[in-house]
Amino acid sequence: MKKKTLALMAALVLLLALLAACGGDSVPTPDPAPSVPEEQAPPTPAGGSIPQPGKGQEAPPAPAAPSGTEAVPEEQEPAAAQPDEPAPELSGPLAAGTEPEPEPEPEPAPELEPGGENVMAGDTYMISVALEGGTGRATVESPAKLRYEDGKCWATIVWSSANFDYMKVDGQRYDLINTEGNSTFEIPVSAFDQPLPVIANTIAMSEPHEVEYTLTFDSASMQDA
Repeated sequence: MKKKTLALMAALVLLLALLAACGGDSVPTPDPAPSVPEEQAPPTPAGGSIPQPGKGQEAPPAPAAPSGTEAVPEEQEPAAAQPDEPAPELSGPLAAGTEPEPEPEPEPAPELEPGGENVMAGDTYMISVALEGGTGRATVESPAKLRYEDGKCWATIVWSSANFDYMKVDGQRYDLINTEGNSTFEIPVSAFDQPLPVIANTIAMSEPHEVEYTLTFDSASMQDA
């Protein structure tokens, strides 16, 4: 029995060899169609963290904004401040770094000092006075009486006529201080040794008429009354 089996196997091997030698065509078996692999997610390294691009590697591009939405622009750096224009160069004392000298304050007006002595309150003086203007026919008595009160000097003017009824000094009217004799007025004196404009109203004409004059008080002539 064992020999019979060996004989059958030898016969089978011989048959296969003969078929191969005769060039028998063998029916090829078709290759199976390749399967499309599913998209696989990139492997996650151990530890669960996504690797970041290292030095020399480019970072993956940012995903495009979905259609219908506007991309939010990145915050821009503020524009560099423009340099200020240079200050104009200074000349004179300021260029040397020194402060300008302050303007001197005006000195207070000196008190009336006729004859080199202060006019004292309550004192009475006599002072020469010169009249100019008008027709030249009217005159005033000289020296005239001068007194000092409340910070002002007052002069008593006595005219050579009784036909004046008031005087004006700096727009202020001053009436007669007498009722008989020549017209007499007391008027303020703002300065000495210079012509002071005054107005005297005369009634000697057909109608009252204001006449312009000047009075000059000579400080060097002042004497105690």
